Amino acid sequence: MVPQPNYDPSIMRQVLEDRSGYPFELQIAQRVEKWEEYGYFVEPNYSFEDHDTGEARELDFHAIRAVSIAAQRDEYAYIVILGTCKASRNPYIFFTRPAILAGITLMSDAPISGSPLEIYESNSETEAIEWYFQLHKFLHIGRFDTISSQACILSWKSSKWEVQPEAVIRDTFIPLIKVMSRQIEDHNNQCVPNGDNILPQYNIYYPLLVLKGPMYEYYVPPGGDSQLKDTKHVLFIRHYESKTIKCRYAIDVIHESYLEEYLDLIEREAKRFVNLVRRHKKVVSKSIRQLALEKRTESSEDERESHAKTT
Repeated sequence: MVPQPNYDPSIMRQVLEDRSGYPFELQIAQRVEKWEEYGYFVEPNYSFEDHDTGEARELDFHAIRAVSIAAQRDEYAYIVILGTCKASRNPYIFFTRPAILAGITLMSDAPISGSPLEIYESNSETEAIEWYFQLHKFLHIGRFDTISSQACILSWKSSKWEVQPEAVIRDTFIPLIKVMSRQIEDHNNQCVPNGDNILPQYNIYYPLLVLKGPMYEYYVPPGGDSQLKDTKHVLFIRHYESKTIKCRYAIDVIHESYLEEYLDLIEREAKRFVNLVRRHKKVVSKSIRQLALEKRTESSEDERESHAKTT
């Protein structure tokens, strides 16, 4: 006789929580959404197009929050969290080393899009926004003492630990890199200055992996013995190249217990950035006007060349 399924809700719920990541994804998305008074607008199961294949891919959630630059003119910078979650209870191990450039550079491509990204100074020369505003001095991706570029998962099989390295990179970090690259490119294309679009527009991106299970840092110092210790936040630097993408991004990996502290951290960073935009409003506005002028000049030259070829 074939056993009949047990429809006891408590049993089915336990199966979902033990063997599926969906409940954990939903919990994390709701915690982000409800953070502080207004929280974030959160879109679970966020779909995007893969640059390389043209196929749809998916993130566990996409969250966005506005930080006012000048509310009376609807000027905002937006915090964008690109989130994925792993409910596995297996240990994640991140191999870390000293960040020798901490406090000197961001150690990755700037996680920002919008306009203006080039700032015109008094001598008419331009400087990239990350250097003009010295982002490495207050964004945590420029101040972390240690960084990681290798990771693995340990699984308990046949009474011993086994290492599973590839899935960490392939299934988790690469989609985060691809969606971030795509969003930065799309937003930059939308924010090209013109005569009608002269307000500063910025997105600050935070690609994020949230873990439910234990996470450890395997630290390799310049000299001395290696250390394996508990951690709640690791900065993972990933260089990636494909036929359409070439980038180097910093990805935050946190334990779920650190989520609210992490949201506090990135809120402080975004407000610091907004204050710099306010303080340097004249030069930012000048930069937008200059970029719009150059764009119009470039378009006029293209039109003249096109007309000359047809006559």
